Amino acid sequence: MTLRASHFRAFLLLFGLATLFYLLGAAVIYFDLPTADFLRKGFAGGFAWYEGEKTPQPPSKDVPPLSVGKVDKPDKTCDGFTLCMYGGDSQAVLVNMRGETIHRWHVPFSKLWPTPTHVKGRVDDATVYCNDGHIYPNGDLVVVIEGPINADNSSNGYGLAKLDKDSNVIWKYAEKCHHDLDVAEDGTIYVLTNEVVSTVPKGLEFIPTPCMIDAIDVLSPEGKRLKRISILEAFAGSVYSPLLSVLERPAGPSAGMWAQNAAPFEDDPRRRDVLHTNAVKVLKRSQASKFPLFKPGQLLISPRHLDAIAVLDVDSGKIVWAASGSWRAQHDPSFLDNGHLLLFDNQGSPRSSRVLEYDPQTQAYPWSYPDDQGRPFLSKIRGMCQRLPNGNTLIVNSDGGEVFEVTSDRDVVWSLSCGRVELNRARRYLPEQLPFLKDQRPRRGK
Repeated sequence: MTLRASHFRAFLLLFGLATLFYLLGAAVIYFDLPTADFLRKGFAGGFAWYEGEKTPQPPSKDVPPLSVGKVDKPDKTCDGFTLCMYGGDSQAVLVNMRGETIHRWHVPFSKLWPTPTHVKGRVDDATVYCNDGHIYPNGDLVVVIEGPINADNSSNGYGLAKLDKDSNVIWKYAEKCHHDLDVAEDGTIYVLTNEVVSTVPKGLEFIPTPCMIDAIDVLSPEGKRLKRISILEAFAGSVYSPLLSVLERPAGPSAGMWAQNAAPFEDDPRRRDVLHTNAVKVLKRSQASKFPLFKPGQLLISPRHLDAIAVLDVDSGKIVWAASGSWRAQHDPSFLDNGHLLLFDNQGSPRSSRVLEYDPQTQAYPWSYPDDQGRPFLSKIRGMCQRLPNGNTLIVNSDGGEVFEVTSDRDVVWSLSCGRVELNRARRYLPEQLPFLKDQRPRRGK
């Protein structure tokens, strides 16, 4: 036997053993055999399914500048300033309608937390990024900080910070804040956080542990925590708890007909990021009269892994309304002034992602995009939508690295691109909302 043949046989043997061990481990976890908990704990070091097979954010020096697309119809747009978050180095930029950067916030993670206790291991500033933010009239920015998921950090939540217009740190909040935040009319801040737990509420033992669960942290305007609400417990203690059954799977072959639909082994990690809540929005008093089902101050949330949206009452800590519809893996639901909800439907249509306007009372869909007239787009993860004052809708195609504005007739009237780099967030502000910009205009010379 030649040396090459010997090496090839050794490779085949090692490959076969590795495959066998993988399948044995998969079977142990799938059928909940006695050693399953030991193996599960081995996987708990990194919940890398957090946003699908997400690639790390590139450093800002490696991303192209923002550029306005070929379509720009000034007579049909809702002119303002767009807050964009993309690339690494924890930066946020504000651009005008011509794509020109007129303001920038930037603070390295190492400046925020030189010796972090809530994030483990060495953190490279270039891999940390801003994921959502709220601009105050004076130019202050409260921003969600995210970073890479790895063996040390099971969540991409890296914290929350408030910066002044010159990027000086006003305060910081060292918790695993992720995805989204909202600021109420009285200045109260609501932000999503998560943590890995080893136990779940009674009756939910079908959820494998350890697992990651979401919470809403209620903060004072000064960044002090006033309350933490477990979203899993909010569902478990409500009449909407049956929605959690989508996380359950048959115990094994003895489950009969249901075994044919049993989740594959690869779905076990997905179930460990139990809800994957990706949005929180406060119902304003000015909108409440249009929503007879809800009360002002209640929170609209989006548990992606339930394919559902829900309303949470902060005082009781319970889910008081929930719905699942034609959407799948949805993001960014919001209250509209007409009593409807707007949401980004990532995977509910086989043709493309879409934006849906949903009536919570009639369960109808009064408007959608692209429908049959608009331009198809696909964003399997993230994505945003914002109804603008003139009736247009701003849509963020995160996977495609673009944001575009469409009319109610589904006519694209403006777009902005950052190349093929993932665009985390983009939100439009009217000039009167940002007086700190003083003489800046949405369009130069206009």
